[in-house]
Amino acid sequence: MASRVFALLIGIDDYKSGRIWNLEACAHDAQRMKQWLMQDLQVPKENIALLLNQEATKRRIEDTFMSHLVNNPAITKGDALIVYFAGHGSTLRAPPDWCEGKLGSVQVLCPYDHDTKGPEGRVAGISDRSLFAMLAELSLIKGDNITLILDCCFPKAQLGSSTRDRRFVRYTPTSKATPEDLFLGLWRGAVGRRFEGEFGFFQDDCQSHVLLAACRPGEKALEWKEGGKFTSELLTVKDAFPLHQMKSSDLSEHLAKGLAHIQQHPVCVGQRKDRDRLRLEMGAMHGVVEGTEFSIHEHNRFGSINPSLDSFRVYEVHPTWSLARRKSMNKPSSRGSWARITRWNSRTPFRVYVKRTCSSLLRRLFGRSKNSEAELDGIPVKEGLNIVQVETSAKADMSVGVHTRDVRVQNLDHLVPPTAHPLIRIEKDRSRSGVILSEAARFHMHLHRTNPAKPFHESLGMEIFRVDPHTQRRVGPNLLIDGTAAISHSEGARYAVVLHNHSDTDLWPYLAYMDSNGVDIQLLYHPQPSYPMPPLRKRSYLDIGCTGSGIPPLNLPFPDSQQQESAFLKLFVSTSYTSMGLLEQSSSAHSRPPTPVPPPTPTVESKDQPQNWDTALACVIMRRARAKS
Repeated sequence: MASRVFALLIGIDDYKSGRIWNLEACAHDAQRMKQWLMQDLQVPKENIALLLNQEATKRRIEDTFMSHLVNNPAITKGDALIVYFAGHGSTLRAPPDWCEGKLGSVQVLCPYDHDTKGPEGRVAGISDRSLFAMLAELSLIKGDNITLILDCCFPKAQLGSSTRDRRFVRYTPTSKATPEDLFLGLWRGAVGRRFEGEFGFFQDDCQSHVLLAACRPGEKALEWKEGGKFTSELLTVKDAFPLHQMKSSDLSEHLAKGLAHIQQHPVCVGQRKDRDRLRLEMGAMHGVVEGTEFSIHEHNRFGSINPSLDSFRVYEVHPTWSLARRKSMNKPSSRGSWARITRWNSRTPFRVYVKRTCSSLLRRLFGRSKNSEAELDGIPVKEGLNIVQVETSAKADMSVGVHTRDVRVQNLDHLVPPTAHPLIRIEKDRSRSGVILSEAARFHMHLHRTNPAKPFHESLGMEIFRVDPHTQRRVGPNLLIDGTAAISHSEGARYAVVLHNHSDTDLWPYLAYMDSNGVDIQLLYHPQPSYPMPPLRKRSYLDIGCTGSGIPPLNLPFPDSQQQESAFLKLFVSTSYTSMGLLEQSSSAHSRPPTPVPPPTPTVESKDQPQNWDTALACVIMRRARAKS
């Protein structure tokens, strides 16, 4: 699990007061929760605080809540925080002015010393009002990604005194503590704080946390020797479904199915129970990694009429999709229809060598730009693309020279042939010169991206042929030899690419043309989602631009002003369809915003078929053919 988790786990079987019936499996349940967090979710031991039996006094619970969660410097906003309680629940008569509106009783969690005398009077448990104030303080400091799990109950009817009535139910009556003791033990942050107490712990409009409770208000939470029925079902469901991918409301529905036979219905309440997770239809194949950030918008237009509605950060990546949580924990939840990448969080450094020019020397002598963005010699640099400055051109992927009237850029990538490094001059405009570095960094990222597992690397092949523009028939031999195609290009020439799949898996292919003389990326082939089958069938091939393919011959871009063109054909393949339109970019577009991607969805399909992806790369060098005399 990519996101960090911190937990406070409490399990109480043995109570200090002789009037309280001891339980059998609460401490074991808390230990099982710890084991699940550490083994399945890889949560470090130091991230978990465990309080069992006599350790779990009211004062100790409150102190640990503050030290382990609220004041823990290791926790940052957005980390997942869990508070788990297994033990007795109870109710007390509400004192006057306890909350707004009429209230007959107060719900409390019973610590080890519940209903016994303490230094501040008789312990009246940890009330709903106190815990809500504690969680509100925690959410203010550490964010509202908080889940409160309660395996206890607050039944409507009081239990009888017989063993049969009291055994296996996680509830106890409170016989000694009074309504006044509730005020004496009230959490200091709850004093003077507005509290709607009508529904106790089960307040559906709560903003600080999400509650996952063992049963509805008024029902009984049952246990057996092997564990609480609710906690046992929770740990069973986690083996069938990835809980960290599931919405809280969906989880409670799955739990309810497993407990319906004992009339125990788990519930999930809280204003943000489904708010923080989205599935983005982009994954590793698109360049998404953990930490990639995106904004969501109402539609796919560019400009101020389509502002960002919300921001999300990716925490789990799959081949063609990923899961993300809201980046801002204090912003009201909103839903849009389209997503735009705002920060790639690229792992591959894009090394830039800045040439010393008279213009850059004067800038160093007389001051830098006052712009707040990060800069490379006056050129704004966007975060998340891993752009770093190097001392020599030999170590660089690109050199940049800022002159009085223009910015001069040269691609020095080691994949580009040494004879194909033309100098590109860009008019000195802050918006355009700032975009060029970002576009170049994205170009470099997409060019070098591969799947480390290489599942189809040895099974993919490409061929390039000239074709007659009228008949679409091949003319001449395959031009691609040992990964490079050296082409003598003439005016009006057209080409075809043949993709080979020697694997036993049907594949969806996407072919991109990447112009290394600039930063342009153009998709030459993109399948339609309506295709009934993947176009690149197993142990077969796909013609792109040949007779009978249904695809026009390819016109490889070759600017009239150039005598030589160096480019790459990059093939992406996947075992399931995905949109790859995000790859495209053009250096002729001024300050073009990031391409929108298909809409994110708040629902997560947990039964996706296994996915995989891979790439293949070919270099294309075109020289302009001399005209015949």
